[in-house]
Amino acid sequence: MKFALVHRRFTTNGGTERYLVGLARFLVAAGHEVHVLCNEVRADLRGEAGVRFVHLPMWRPAKALSLAWSARSAVAAGGFDAVMGLGRHVGHSVYRAGGGSHVDYLRRAHPYRRWFSPGDWLDTLLDRAAVRSASICIANSRLGAAGLRNDYGAARVEVVYNGVDLERFRPAPAMREAVRRELGASGPVAIFVGNGFARKGLDVAIEALPAGWSLWVVGGDRPVPASPAVRFLGTQREPERFLQAADVMILPTRYDPFANVCLEALACGIPALTTSHNGASEVLPEPWMTCDDVASFHAALLRVTPELGGACRAVAEAFPPERSFQRALDLLVETCA
Repeated sequence: MKFALVHRRFTTNGGTERYLVGLARFLVAAGHEVHVLCNEVRADLRGEAGVRFVHLPMWRPAKALSLAWSARSAVAAGGFDAVMGLGRHVGHSVYRAGGGSHVDYLRRAHPYRRWFSPGDWLDTLLDRAAVRSASICIANSRLGAAGLRNDYGAARVEVVYNGVDLERFRPAPAMREAVRRELGASGPVAIFVGNGFARKGLDVAIEALPAGWSLWVVGGDRPVPASPAVRFLGTQREPERFLQAADVMILPTRYDPFANVCLEALACGIPALTTSHNGASEVLPEPWMTCDDVASFHAALLRVTPELGGACRAVAEAFPPERSFQRALDLLVETCA
């Protein structure tokens, strides 16, 4: 079958982008004709076997609108059997709303804001149009699905949880010891992984840290004032090295439809602590790993033991990437009927 996948970028820098690349490869391996409609292709991926690229022009002063317009035109002219959109465009058979509802994001991540920017209003309009124009919407959690239904009146939403690379993210005792020596860790270590420290709740993670613990912060943003126990490591190309070396991952996010790092932590054999505003909380092995204030995060950190590693890994093993990709393929085929 002839499928089109639509997104702004074809790269692996970001959760949606990694999903796009993985899905394209899965569809090619399954024998389908795959066209990726995008504005940018990372240099080392331009020769991706079996993938045909269609360039979408984008006018920089109005990125979202111009990309939506060029995507609509390319889809109409392509003669595809089915189209999956991974961004806020219209005319798709299936729309994967990896970011959930933009209205829900604004409500949860910025509850005290009285005014929103013109960009937020535009994103909301495009989001609603993408949801309502698709035959099927895919959400990566029940949290995300509820936002699409409640905010936009989505007619049909399928929950398809994200997958995790179980080979890349796995327990690695030798790596654990090497990284801990490199960073001089002598006691319990919590790790925070995320870009945009305010939305991801770094302030809560720092305040919840028990005495004698260290906190490693992996991600892109300006460092914030903190005690010597907090170490800022910046953006890392191999975050798995640090997950494998930590004792627990903490992500007090104010909104995430499904933070992939939670599954990645579980796959590395360490607990993931996060909030009920993160769809990944739906797959955690223990209810106490879902926390919503400083006190509950502090208490949860003190409950962490090495014996939890096996249960964490077992949960992650139920979510190989192929599971998610196969369900997406099933839904694309269904729209062709």
